[in-house]
Amino acid sequence: MELSCPVSAERINENVVRIIAFIVAVIAITCVVFSNYWAIVFLLFDFALRAFTIGKFSLLKFIAIKIADGLSLSPKMKDLAPKKFAATLGFGFCLLITAVFLFDFYNAALIFTSVMIVFALLESLFAICVGCYIYSFLQIFTKKNES
Repeated sequence: MELSCPVSAERINENVVRIIAFIVAVIAITCVVFSNYWAIVFLLFDFALRAFTIGKFSLLKFIAIKIADGLSLSPKMKDLAPKKFAATLGFGFCLLITAVFLFDFYNAALIFTSVMIVFALLESLFAICVGCYIYSFLQIFTKKNES
C-alpha cells in the first residue's frame, strides 16, 4: 500500500504538532490513570478548534508554540492538511470517548482512550502520522467502491 496524505498549500511547524500530540497523550494517560474522562471534553474542544478552524484559539497549540520557542527548536515546516485530518480524527475519537463514558461504558472508554494515546505517542515520539495511514486506507476503500 502506498502512503497517501491530504495536501494543501498551508504549512505548520512539525515541532509544535509533535508537542501538542505529547500533551494530548499526557492528558489522556491522566484520564485513564484516574478513571476520570472529563479532560477528554477539553481535548474534544481543542481538537475541534484545530480541525475546523485555523486553531487560533487552541490552548494546546498556544502552549506548544511557547514550549517550542522556549526550547529554541528550529521550525520544521510541513503540510498542514494531514495534521488537520489527524485533528479531525482526534475530534472523532474524543467525541466517541465522551459518548461511551457518559453512557457508562467504561471499558470501551478505556480502549478508545488507549488507542488515542498510542496514536498521539506515535506522532509525538516518532513523527508517525497514523492519520495518513487511515487516509490512505480510505482512498483505497473509496476507489474500490467507485469501480
